[in-house]
Amino acid sequence: MEGSKFLLIGLVLTICAVIFQLIGLASPYWISADYELVGVAHSSYTGLWKQCTVVKEITTCVDPTDTIKESWFKAVRAMTIMGFLALVVALVMTILKLFVMKEKPIPQFVAVATAFAAAVFILISIAITVAKLKDDPSFKLLDYSYHFAFAFCILAMLAAIGAGCIILVDALKKKT
Repeated sequence: MEGSKFLLIGLVLTICAVIFQLIGLASPYWISADYELVGVAHSSYTGLWKQCTVVKEITTCVDPTDTIKESWFKAVRAMTIMGFLALVVALVMTILKLFVMKEKPIPQFVAVATAFAAAVFILISIAITVAKLKDDPSFKLLDYSYHFAFAFCILAMLAAIGAGCIILVDALKKKT
């Protein structure tokens, strides 16, 4: 296997970003809250696709769009999915550069562009979520916290930025 160490590190970071984003996208733990209603303890956790409430050890799950009617939530879903798809493209392009199109520069620059685009999409989804939850009157009453799936999306964004930078350094190093 021939390839620079920078490109291999970029590949590993891109793989990590894809895995982190997939976990963040699929897990129902973006936000969690514990609260008391009529003297009964409730625990609630929400992801992009499922919102669950635990009352007296009984878990009830619904689609979050049943309770969150605003269009911002659909925008968060869309940006998160677009971030994931851009990371998959970055991964495919990096693999193509390493193993198939070794002498062609195009896959490498596409990998850089899609890694940075993925980071931007993920950043937008994170920013929208934080801003809208901060302004939402129903969430102002809750003592909520961001959970592990939200953190995995942040890690995916950071890994995508790192991968894009490392792959770009490799591409620029070859030009000089």
